[in-house]
Amino acid sequence: MSLKIYAFPLSPRSFKVLAVANHLGLDYEFHLCDLTKGAQKEAAYAIINPNQKAPALEEDGFRLWESNAIIQYLADKRPGVLTPSDARGRADVARWMFWESTTWDSAVAILAFERFVKGAFGGGPPDAAEVEKGLRKFHFAAGVLEGQLKNHAFVCGDTLSLADFSLGAALAIAEQAQLPLDAYPEISRWGGRMTDLPAWRATRALQVPAAAA
Repeated sequence: MSLKIYAFPLSPRSFKVLAVANHLGLDYEFHLCDLTKGAQKEAAYAIINPNQKAPALEEDGFRLWESNAIIQYLADKRPGVLTPSDARGRADVARWMFWESTTWDSAVAILAFERFVKGAFGGGPPDAAEVEKGLRKFHFAAGVLEGQLKNHAFVCGDTLSLADFSLGAALAIAEQAQLPLDAYPEISRWGGRMTDLPAWRATRALQVPAAAA
């Protein structure tokens, strides 16, 4: 099998890549990049991703990192399934994927790190100031996403797209990060639709608790 995905399924960035691959029905070889054991820093992996982060992709000598770039590459293997056929539709999906990288991901990451990662990796208790910072960023970003979802079944309209996987992956750790989703009924409704996807459940099955990894 030539398509290899190196990922740590507990991480939203890895989760989105695996979920997209599963949704598209792609044949791929899953390689656990165990962040709890520093696998991302091993010399062999650093050749694939010099940033020493997960996820990464390798196929016939082609190497790719950055989760949103990877899911775009995967989607191109099944044209029209998760990407619109028109230029404006594709730009809209890309817009939300870029926004995920610049705004949504950074907000969720602070809360995930303080409330989950630090404890799992022996990093001590949450920093109250950082949690407050994360909450401010989260509420701002969630307000934007909530407004978008009020009139749409999915992020970019009535059709599932890459934008939904890009943004929705953060909800895979909503409980651990204690994301305050009760204030955002549209995000919760949309999140429920994402978690009901067979591909989402298949990706959940790949997750291993950090304590057991």
